[in-house]
Amino acid sequence: MREKVNKVLLFLKGKEYMTDWGRFCFFALFVGCVHLILAALGAVMCCLPLAAANLLVSVLDFLIIGRSKKCKSYFGWIGVVYFGTCVQSLLSCYLLGWTYGFSLYNLVMIPVLFYVMYLTEHVVNPQKYALIYTLVNCVATLILRKFVYEGKPVYEYPVYTDFKISFINNIICFLILVCFSTLFILELTANRRELEEQNEKLIRLANYDELTKLRNRRSILDEWKNLKRSDYCVVMGDIDDFKKINDTYGHEQGDEVLKVVSSCMAHAVEPIDYVSRWGGEEFLMIVFGNMEYALKVVGKIQQDLKRADLEVEGQKIVVTMTFGISERDSIPDGDIDELIRQADHRLYQGKRSGKNCIICKDT
Repeated sequence: MREKVNKVLLFLKGKEYMTDWGRFCFFALFVGCVHLILAALGAVMCCLPLAAANLLVSVLDFLIIGRSKKCKSYFGWIGVVYFGTCVQSLLSCYLLGWTYGFSLYNLVMIPVLFYVMYLTEHVVNPQKYALIYTLVNCVATLILRKFVYEGKPVYEYPVYTDFKISFINNIICFLILVCFSTLFILELTANRRELEEQNEKLIRLANYDELTKLRNRRSILDEWKNLKRSDYCVVMGDIDDFKKINDTYGHEQGDEVLKVVSSCMAHAVEPIDYVSRWGGEEFLMIVFGNMEYALKVVGKIQQDLKRADLEVEGQKIVVTMTFGISERDSIPDGDIDELIRQADHRLYQGKRSGKNCIICKDT
């Protein structure tokens, strides 16, 4: 019960979709209750055909709810509820005349039909059938209107009775429109929220590496091209002997090493700096500041890696990295490709000179 209440609350907040069953159940239940009210109205007016017709349609709506619970498609049942209301409305116009406002039900059921048809998942080609149902409704209503205006109603009542009944029918029809319009808005809100979440997820998948949660190469290059500042350094880092780690401990442990390294790098920089997985076991950072600041950041990463708790079967995995750093001011035009080439060249100078070191100038 609590779970159902929570779902209702989420739906009212625009955070949850209504299921096909829930939507149809509400549709049939709401319309069935309207017919019960009209059946009571017919009984008060002593118009037994009006009371009987509405009571019959109401019972039919309630029975349909039970019968359709296990259905995968509600297409047929939607048509039954819709045309049941339309037929009752036309019968009421025939019995009492046009001025009692029963024809309004045929009108307000059109947007309700489109709402239910379009949002029910297993209705094939809802536009086609909603238009056909609406056309049948309109033609039947217009034909009956001509017939009713040319003849006399079956039941006649004192003056102002039509005004009172029409007033009640107007109120009910307004409630139908307000209620189902609100449901439609709530479902649109849930749909928009889901699309926004999916869009954010797609953007993240496109811009971030799934394993390390760092920016990928394309993402950092896009950000780099839009940088307004020029006081930064480019840091290229590579995990030493990463292939040996994979071969010795397995690829799962290799992935854990990548995660630990990524975490150390992300925690070493300021929020305005950029950290990315450049490819494989290679990483690229853009840190705002001079060479001194960049050396401080890289030094912190190396210290954090020394303290990293990585063990396999009681054996500690030692992880080290080699870094190459280039400074934006050292390149006159700040060419991105040249900054990357320079940092990468210094990185491999470090690899050749023994690894686990930082190279910030060409030798």
